[in-house]
Amino acid sequence: MTDVKSKTSLDRKPVAGEEPYEAAAFARKYGIPQSEAKTIIKRYGPSRRKLDSYMAARN
Repeated sequence: MTDVKSKTSLDRKPVAGEEPYEAAAFARKYGIPQSEAKTIIKRYGPSRRKLDSYMAARN
């Protein structure tokens, strides 16, 4: 069976690397409470690149 790249699931679209994080997705990715994710996003902005860098440096 071949992969058909033109057909994608409607419920899960790929996320572009430059789209801003939503608090729920950020919290889920890093296993932190959503309230903490909201605080971090408020402090550093929703940029995926900045938030991923922050979390990498935090660990």
